[in-house]
Amino acid sequence: MNFANTLVTNVTANPETNVAVLEMLEMETNQDVQYHVYEVAYEGKKIYCCLSGGVIENNEIQFTPVGLGAFEAMTNIVADTDVEYFADFIDSNSSIDEQLEVIFGNVPNNARVCLVGDITGELKAELAKYFRLLH
Repeated sequence: MNFANTLVTNVTANPETNVAVLEMLEMETNQDVQYHVYEVAYEGKKIYCCLSGGVIENNEIQFTPVGLGAFEAMTNIVADTDVEYFADFIDSNSSIDEQLEVIFGNVPNNARVCLVGDITGELKAELAKYFRLLH
């Protein structure tokens, strides 16, 4: 699977979430926070996606604090039209390549996709093949 992606650097989470994340990380709370939010070009479509730590249980996302920040940052992307939101759990026991192909193939142009999973744990190395995880 091949797609282009660019880190979206002009969005962040809501101020309260940013402060909570920075306090959790024991960092100064008066700085900007960059989350993993990407603009993806796939088969002629422009899709925005975020990498969010957490799990999906009973059709509800249980975010980690940083995962919530990434989701909020993605929802803060300004759009000229109505957008559709999607969330998918990334299963580390299945092919990441195939999962991304199905997810990106099934959503419409200009969709917002929240990719949920163990982003800093077992998925980190696999996702780094597709998304730049370090700035």
